[in-house]
Amino acid sequence: MKTAKTKLIEFKDNFPELTFNNNGYEYLSTEIRDKYKNEITEISEIMKSLDHDFVEFNNFKPRDDGSFAIRYQGVYDRQTYFKGVCYLNINEIE
Repeated sequence: MKTAKTKLIEFKDNFPELTFNNNGYEYLSTEIRDKYKNEITEISEIMKSLDHDFVEFNNFKPRDDGSFAIRYQGVYDRQTYFKGVCYLNINEIE
């Protein structure tokens, strides 16, 4: 059985358009999000299992050391449902 880490690496490797080195508040285009809707749904399900505050997948973000992070929206405050950008480095997943 594949681990969450293995599955995320496969998505990153097999769908390079989901990797985006954003600067600030930039996001994947609507065209890319529409084209990979099913893949993004699967990635979202994996992320929900890793972070109960997960809200929405944004993109894979390359790191200088050759690894990558998963950039996503997460809930910071459950009372107000304030959400913001979170990063989960692939090397932090067991």
